[in-house]
Amino acid sequence: MTDDFGIWELDETTKGVRRLEESARAETEALLEDVFVRNPSLLMPGLELVGRQLRTSNGNLDLLGVDSEGRLVVFELKRGTLTREAVAQAVDYASWLDSLVDADLSTRIAENSGQHGIDDIENFEAWYDDHDNWDSLESLRPVRIVLVGLGADASARRMADWLAAKGADIDLLTFLGFRYGDRMLLARQLESGDEARKQEKQEQNASRRALNRAIRGDAIDVKIHEYGMRDWWLDAISVLEWNSKPSYRAKLGITFYKHRKRTLSTGARAAGSHKIEIVERGVARVIFFPAAVELCLNEFERLRQEVPFDLEAPGNAPVTEQVSEQWCCRLDESRWQEHRERIAELVRMVDERWRQVAE
Repeated sequence: MTDDFGIWELDETTKGVRRLEESARAETEALLEDVFVRNPSLLMPGLELVGRQLRTSNGNLDLLGVDSEGRLVVFELKRGTLTREAVAQAVDYASWLDSLVDADLSTRIAENSGQHGIDDIENFEAWYDDHDNWDSLESLRPVRIVLVGLGADASARRMADWLAAKGADIDLLTFLGFRYGDRMLLARQLESGDEARKQEKQEQNASRRALNRAIRGDAIDVKIHEYGMRDWWLDAISVLEWNSKPSYRAKLGITFYKHRKRTLSTGARAAGSHKIEIVERGVARVIFFPAAVELCLNEFERLRQEVPFDLEAPGNAPVTEQVSEQWCCRLDESRWQEHRERIAELVRMVDERWRQVAE
């Protein structure tokens, strides 16, 4: 397919054309991996790279990313034409990643980050949770595969087409380099197989994420009914939801996200502000994340004399230079009624200041 691909320079005055010469393959190969790390959108719009040369059970995975839907993407790069061996290797890497439990996967990504041009990710779960358009770590799978090279042979295309027909999300992405004066131009060609099938797959994934959110919401409904805490729980939600987007981030908890992210003093970006979770029969915890506490630290300190806040290391929320702990208070129905207005005051103050500094 790439044999028929070319780039022509058009002289608009004379209407003449000149085909540009393709750069030597070795010259193009040497550039590509570093170019992709610095410009991940060349590989996929909305892509965020989280790993490079990540060690697996059978070798080092070239590039690992998370796409705009929050799914893991394995990129297998070949310096030359893609072959059947490249397809098999990519499938091996994807199947290995799919076999890892979330905690192991998160640890491996965090440990591999911060090198080879990949941003440092201290806590992968927190990093993932900070993207308010993604759901939970369950959405990382099924793993996508993209094979990248300077063309593909017939066997690679046949295997990729067969895997796609069987339901795998696999693409071939080829690049060619062309010289134009003292500059190099890159031509990009994506072979996505059956577009109708891929569209159907995307719709299925969206439905699956919606179903997961509904299941978590149903689990909370069942529990608050069983524990006899429905009335005050719903009242708490009405207070905590102020100018936020609620998301069921765990089976028994709801996290509240701001409509716009803010960059913290550590350079991390945050969208999550606070959450509520069921602890035991009749008892819930309200938690303010460091990103929220930092904005109103004096007010939190003042109200700590009245509201029974405990400080603890955040499970997955990013910290700031000023605040390294999240503020939590355990409440039953009577304590909720006692502290309701003070908590509502904090929620509103955080929202006001968040909007002033949000991106």
